[in-house]
Amino acid sequence: MIANIAVVSPPEEAASVVTRNRIVCFVNDELSAAALRKGLEGSNLSIRRGTIRHAVRMLETDTELSALVADISGIDDPFSELERLAAVCPPDVRVALIGESREITFYRELMEIGLSEYLPRPLTRDLVLHQLRPKLLGDVAPGAADRGGHVISICGAQGGAGATSIAINLALQLAETTKAKVALLDLHLQNGETAVMLGVRPGPGLRIALENPMRADTLFLERAAIDINERVCLISADEELDAQLDITEAGVRHVLGLLRQRFNYIVVDIPVPFPPSIHPVITLSRHVLVLLEAEVTGLRNARALRTAVTNVAGKDRVFTLLNRADRPGGLPRATIVKALGAEPDMVIPDLGKGMTQAVNLGIPALKHVRGLRRHLVPIVREIAGVGAERKGWLRRLLG
Repeated sequence: MIANIAVVSPPEEAASVVTRNRIVCFVNDELSAAALRKGLEGSNLSIRRGTIRHAVRMLETDTELSALVADISGIDDPFSELERLAAVCPPDVRVALIGESREITFYRELMEIGLSEYLPRPLTRDLVLHQLRPKLLGDVAPGAADRGGHVISICGAQGGAGATSIAINLALQLAETTKAKVALLDLHLQNGETAVMLGVRPGPGLRIALENPMRADTLFLERAAIDINERVCLISADEELDAQLDITEAGVRHVLGLLRQRFNYIVVDIPVPFPPSIHPVITLSRHVLVLLEAEVTGLRNARALRTAVTNVAGKDRVFTLLNRADRPGGLPRATIVKALGAEPDMVIPDLGKGMTQAVNLGIPALKHVRGLRRHLVPIVREIAGVGAERKGWLRRLLG
């Protein structure tokens, strides 16, 4: 029996407030590093390149930490490495591992020897936020314990950047991958493009509900939702450009609440700049995708949008999506990275004229453009893991 290498309760007396609250992570891939960085936002976090072996070497000289996360991917005998870790790791340090195995017996063996958590790769921000953060920090990040469908907001940093097209196809691929019910909510009530791109015509139900939440009951969905396929519904409007809208925050919150009761995922195409009435959408979103093209205005507006979202909901929710990344005449990648301060979180290349043709035909680009599905996979993975199979496995394993 290997000695316990972690306990649930933190020490009552800490040697140093500055060093004893450190979380040190050893991982070998940038996806895991990014997920840990976002999911453990606000903690005293240090992310280093390496595996559990590097963690053992660090602990031989440095034990001033509260939690350790180590990668065991590629380690032939992780239990031998855990024995070495136990020999140098203080018993009050919480230890979590990430690796490639998804076997339930392997997970149980790790839990029996005192690990705080084990997560399989690939890591996502949500997985870290919901499963790892409570075990290492004893808290839940804002919104992590919120019940209801998972809200994903998409906003374009410039006109014509493709936010609506990405929202449509992301909703369709989410439903296809997870087999879940997905709502596509277009909050561009005037001159919105979602219904046009899908070849349907919306009714007045959404405006009525947003202006007067008292009139929006459970029948609202039956009246306002348009079935795109058996799993995806569109909720949108087509109001006249001279219409005087009076969208209320209460209306937005109520509509979103109704949708979150009925759908597993709600993909929201939100207008920019977003008025205060839209803030509940940002607050409830677990992912906010700021989409831009490689243009000067896109870079400028993307930074402003990220700041605006951060002010409303915190920076751990914001992801930058560079669309049509290699389009001729666009800014060089180095310029984009310098302006953003980091690499874009997600990238979709220029997929050619097929995207425009799909709009003109009123059909989803997924059915018409080769390559789009493949480039949406990392985005779906960040939102939902690797699909329904993995979600079910995690629910049984960690729920």
